[in-house]
Amino acid sequence: VNLIIVGFVMFLIVKAYNKTKKPPAPPAPKGPSQEELLGEIRDLLKK
Repeated sequence: VNLIIVGFVMFLIVKAYNKTKKPPAPPAPKGPSQEELLGEIRDLLKK
């Protein structure tokens, strides 16, 4: 019986801790792809 009570209390503590954590930050805006960058470099080198 004691084990069940301790397990339940630990469950509540972990559940409360998870609520207080901040949600992950949104991903940074994506820049140009590698192919686009390489194409720009190629075009600049052609000049």
